[in-house]
Amino acid sequence: MSKTILILSCFFLIGKAIGQTVYTYSVPTIEGGTQPLSTLAGKKIIVITLPTQQNAPNDSLLHSLDSIRTVYSSSLTIIAVPAYEDGYTPANKNTLMQWYRSILGTAVIITDGLYTRKTSGSQQHPLFQWLTDKNKNGTFDLDVSGAGNKFILWPDGTLTSVLGAPIKLGGTIMNDLLQSQ
Repeated sequence: MSKTILILSCFFLIGKAIGQTVYTYSVPTIEGGTQPLSTLAGKKIIVITLPTQQNAPNDSLLHSLDSIRTVYSSSLTIIAVPAYEDGYTPANKNTLMQWYRSILGTAVIITDGLYTRKTSGSQQHPLFQWLTDKNKNGTFDLDVSGAGNKFILWPDGTLTSVLGAPIKLGGTIMNDLLQSQ
């Protein structure tokens, strides 16, 4: 009996640890498919929340994101997320998809609209539940505050940094992070 309990306890702990990895999640793409994050193991990942209003500053953010993608294309994957909390709706999906793709091309994974904030409760996408909860990611307990929030993951799936919108994509902090490890 005690061996059975020990074995079941080990399976529970292993299952819990496996459930805590970013690679167990998938995201819906804006084109209608699904992207399993397990296919991204071994690369650094930036998950960034996208703006939903087309204007010069937001165009600049997308161009900076595309520049980062170009410079680090062999070692980095970008997952760009339009958030419902920031103005994404099914009605503006096609317009946003055309805008995002016109600047970012097809090398960036653009998700369909997701609920990204803790305040969205049970609607918060499981990836963002993991990204924003220290009990799940093991490191950070920081919520999304708007477009331009960045989550940096190492190739082993460890969440290493959470950066707010003021941290520039082409700035020193971002470049130091992407060049390290």
